Amino acid sequence: MQYKDDLANGYVNGHYVGIRQGTPTPDKLEPAADGYEVPRGTVRQGTVTPDALEPNYPEPVDP
Repeated sequence: MQYKDDLANGYVNGHYVGIRQGTPTPDKLEPAADGYEVPRGTVRQGTVTPDALEPNYPEPVDP
C-alpha cells in the first residue's frame, strides 16, 4: 500500500525523511525530481500500526 506525502511534517509515503532545509539539488536528467522517488515508489507489505494520537495517519493513496 502507498501513502500520501506529508512533506510539511517530513513524511513521504509513510516514511519519515526529516524536515528539508533549503532546496533540492537540480537534476539535469529529471528537473522536476525532488529526491524522494525511491520512498515514494515503495509499496509496503502488511499493516501499519496506527498512532493513538493520529489514528488515520498515514493516509492511504486511493487505488
